[in-house]
Amino acid sequence: MSTAYGAADAGAERPKRISVLIGPDGKVVKRYDTVTPADHPDEVLADLG
Repeated sequence: MSTAYGAADAGAERPKRISVLIGPDGKVVKRYDTVTPADHPDEVLADLG
């Protein structure tokens, strides 16, 4: 799963920390490559509309 979403490369020691917002249809709505933990929940809620 982490490879499918681009969080890990096959030769990587560990996956990157990313967040992915997935819509009801199962498709990726938005990918967050860099997040600030304190701000991220509000950012996701805003993107949900």
